[in-house]
Amino acid sequence: MRKTETTSTEIKQLAYDTGFDLCGVTSPEIIPAAAERYRQWLQQGYHADMAWMAASQERRSDPSSLMEGVRSVIMLGLNYYSPNAETMPVGHGRVSRYARGRDYHKVIGRMIKALLRKIETTINRDAVVMPDMARHFKWWVDYGPFLERTYAERAGLGFIGKNGMLINRSFGSWVFLAEIVTSLPLEFDQADPKDHGRCGKCRLCIDACPTGAIVEDGVIDARRCISYLTIEHRSDIPAELAAKIGDNLFGCDICQEVCPLNQKRATLTAHHDLLPGKGVGESLDCHKLLNLGSREQFLTLTAGTALTRPKLDGLKRNARIVLDNQDQAS
Repeated sequence: MRKTETTSTEIKQLAYDTGFDLCGVTSPEIIPAAAERYRQWLQQGYHADMAWMAASQERRSDPSSLMEGVRSVIMLGLNYYSPNAETMPVGHGRVSRYARGRDYHKVIGRMIKALLRKIETTINRDAVVMPDMARHFKWWVDYGPFLERTYAERAGLGFIGKNGMLINRSFGSWVFLAEIVTSLPLEFDQADPKDHGRCGKCRLCIDACPTGAIVEDGVIDARRCISYLTIEHRSDIPAELAAKIGDNLFGCDICQEVCPLNQKRATLTAHHDLLPGKGVGESLDCHKLLNLGSREQFLTLTAGTALTRPKLDGLKRNARIVLDNQDQAS
């Protein structure tokens, strides 16, 4: 591959043209402080039974190990916010905002593929020989071996708050992240995370977490996190924690909802596939969930959304907990 004339400015404009709300470019170099924080987090067992996170520790900390000849990291962001209705029907369980519409992995995956086609067209315009795009670009949406919030922070997309979320000046933390590593030698953004604000002395997210999952600034113990418990955890949820799950059927938005920066910056997503009407909606009837008798019925309800993750047994477990909590509260 000869030296390309394609610039970071062009890449970012192509990303915006494709529909991404945020785009920044940074170096693939290891961020030592982030790698050490991640190592300590794993040592504390805060990843619970998500063994794959420990298995890919080195690759998550070093983007250069993900592709031969990587020279740049393109970080992408997509606003997914939708507001809650004033009331929720009795017997329903709440679905986290990120999962109300279509599965974001698929939505963003399609967008990245479209972006790469545009990049390829631009590269060909510059008469650069790049016969195998797959060798020069690799991408992930959330599930890949990547400390994405740290690299998004360095790329100028936001700062990492006390709740561990990346907080952006325009959209708060209601943002999906994705990344492309590439052999293109792009210019890096010289950004200051403080441009997006700071938590300062505020600790509303820490105090509001019902299960005490935010154990220190930016450090989450997944073993106590409602999102982990209702989505990734496969066995029974301890009674002490189940009682604190409230009406959260799938995921939890509490630490984001109480954030003053989020309250000021929340903006309805412009991406229709992410809206509740395109998926399962804001809440689900727990009684109907418990009456689902087959995997086929479960998939009819959840196919194409993130709610397939806990499987039928996990979603039924969550529905029973929500109904028990509502009975206790009445």
